[in-house]
Amino acid sequence: MKSDFSIQNIENPDEKIVLLTIDDAPDKNALEMAKTLKDLNVKAIFFVNGHFLDTPEEGEVLKQIHQMGFPIGNHTYNHKSLRELSEEQQRNEIVDLNDRIEELIGERPQFFRAPFGMNTDYSKQLAADEKMLLMNWTYGYDWEKDYQSKEALADIMVNTPLLRNGANLLMHDRQWTSEALGDIVKGLQNKGYKIVDPTQIETPANKETAAQ
Repeated sequence: MKSDFSIQNIENPDEKIVLLTIDDAPDKNALEMAKTLKDLNVKAIFFVNGHFLDTPEEGEVLKQIHQMGFPIGNHTYNHKSLRELSEEQQRNEIVDLNDRIEELIGERPQFFRAPFGMNTDYSKQLAADEKMLLMNWTYGYDWEKDYQSKEALADIMVNTPLLRNGANLLMHDRQWTSEALGDIVKGLQNKGYKIVDPTQIETPANKETAAQ
């Protein structure tokens, strides 16, 4: 991953690639989104919040998404702005969620995305201590009023001028995003983009494993 949070294929830098990420999971649509992606044989990172994992039923949804082959990322427990929290509160937001995710799927997340993309020096260090790769995004639109329909969202995600090699695409667990997801993937592929398998991204955790 580059300093602007885009992705680079080290072996073939000219290959057109994009990364798909889905935040605020697993709310009401994440499992259906995972099924859509699996049917299309592409991967995405599902960044989860702890307040969507409070019941056994919600935990089962996360397990299903993980069992379908999708990496699970940390998006904090309660989706609060980290810059408004004490260091102890930030630690609880991040580490408690890692503990909960590990309890459910048997492994800790390798990716961290702060709510609103806003980190602190402490959260950056904590992510490093937890062996997670810090991640933001290149573009996303599904929270904007103009793009809360299947057609409008699919069009902007594929035809935005911000689309480029290595782009890190932000989406959310939303009904209109779920409905648009198949068209987004096919539209990107029709433009010659390969959807990155997140497990191929170098993270502090897998880098350490490779060195052992």
